[in-house]
Amino acid sequence: MALLELKSVTLSLGGPPILDGVDLRVEPGERVCLLGRNGEGKTTLLRLLAGEITPDAGEIVRAGRPRVGVLPQELPTGLAGTVRDVVRGGLAGLPGAAGGEEAWRVDHLADQILTLSRLDGDAPFATLSAGNKRRTLLARALVGEPDILLLDEPTNHLDIDAIEWLEDRLRRFGGALFFVTHDRAFLRGLAQRIVELDRGRLRDWTCDYDTFLRRREELLR
Repeated sequence: MALLELKSVTLSLGGPPILDGVDLRVEPGERVCLLGRNGEGKTTLLRLLAGEITPDAGEIVRAGRPRVGVLPQELPTGLAGTVRDVVRGGLAGLPGAAGGEEAWRVDHLADQILTLSRLDGDAPFATLSAGNKRRTLLARALVGEPDILLLDEPTNHLDIDAIEWLEDRLRRFGGALFFVTHDRAFLRGLAQRIVELDRGRLRDWTCDYDTFLRRREELLR
């Protein structure tokens, strides 16, 4: 059963359709890359999958209320406190997040992901480099052990070592991965399926990136 499914979804945001009656399924454990020209609406589609906005028409089906982790393209405003505080924000809504008998589990999850992400939990978030802020936000997205992870340009502001760390971390992530990137090396290393957004329509190529390039070239011919 699909974790997320769009059924005949339309969304315009007051202009030409960003999505025009599209269908999409995201299955457990898949690694899907969303491609499209700048301005096509890739970020908007991610926000739709995250539940931040609702479609004008159609249906979004979420099987069993899957946990969703999100890494936005832009750094959110208003994040204050230590790195640990920011990461714990990804656990909002879990038992123990506001204290109580389960608080030990929340602390354990936060400390575990901080160690895996090689982050200093006591460092003030505001003083971090752009790259370490991105790393912190990824830890925030992962800490709740999501069923699906939505990433918008995850390699932005990261150096080569950090990108290699990120790729390795995501390969070991057991949930579904749905991401947008302009980093072709990162795309090749992770994507198992390509979905292309073009003028409101989604084309599902169901293949890796190099196979997608060959098939699209054949189609254009």
